[in-house]
Amino acid sequence: MGIISSFYRKNFVCRYDKEAGIPYHSHLDFPGLKQEAFVFTNSLGIEIHCFYYQYETVTKEELILFLHGIGPGHTAYLAEIEALCKKGYRVLTLDYEGCGESGGKLLRSLNAPTKDASELLDHLSLDKPVVLVGHSLGGFTSLNLIHLRKEIKKAVILSGFLSIPSLVESKVKPSFLAKRVLAYEKKQEPESFALDNLEYLKTTEDDLFFIQSEDDGMVPYGISLQVVEGIKNPHIKTLRVSGKKHNPNYSLAAVSYMNEVFGNYYSLIKQKKIKTDEDKIAYFKDVSLDRLVEQDPEIIDAICRFLS
Repeated sequence: MGIISSFYRKNFVCRYDKEAGIPYHSHLDFPGLKQEAFVFTNSLGIEIHCFYYQYETVTKEELILFLHGIGPGHTAYLAEIEALCKKGYRVLTLDYEGCGESGGKLLRSLNAPTKDASELLDHLSLDKPVVLVGHSLGGFTSLNLIHLRKEIKKAVILSGFLSIPSLVESKVKPSFLAKRVLAYEKKQEPESFALDNLEYLKTTEDDLFFIQSEDDGMVPYGISLQVVEGIKNPHIKTLRVSGKKHNPNYSLAAVSYMNEVFGNYYSLIKQKKIKTDEDKIAYFKDVSLDRLVEQDPEIIDAICRFLS
């Protein structure tokens, strides 16, 4: 398992910190947006950093638990979080173990965020309804959570995969290597790995909203939204968009700008014209973060209508 675990850590699970130069929002970029930070220690003794966001006036009863995708924590999603706060929600989020501000040498597995998020809910013992919004890995985590936690009845899943086997088998070739990767994942979090989300989706009376772009290259449409569309459960709503790749909640202009910015960035790295942290900082100096993460108001409205 040494070679397999090394491969898996390199490609799926590792430590996720912010890369030099790449810009991220702070709550201070949004006048009036308040942040309240706190820390709890998970069952493995690792400090998990958590954050509440809201504007002065909160008009919605539900608390949104926002679950970020794979990468350096929740700050990559502050545009989404702020857009939801602007609609009157209070939003709770966290950086998973091994991500962002939280401790841990690495993100141990793709199921580890489910454990962190569930333990966060246990730690808080909330007395108000919680609804979920998650993107990519966070979408998968949302699906796991609503499956596991009977008190949660609504979840929005943006570009999320349905199971680790379906994702790994679509990404890892040859098949014998995929099987070994799955054995490694199962060993890390056997309880979450055993969840049968497909059977859950066929029979659940929980309300779910899946949103995905049909040209998603990170989580193929054929293993995610297309499968959900075929289930035809009346409690599940779906929205398929086009041209948004892995970010269906972004505007088309933002997706185009992101492709341009990062396409050129990785091309320059390949040509060894960007080598140092100083080079990276210089490259992103004139990049507009607001343009990179501009939200599609129609998608945000659709999410909020569903949650309400």
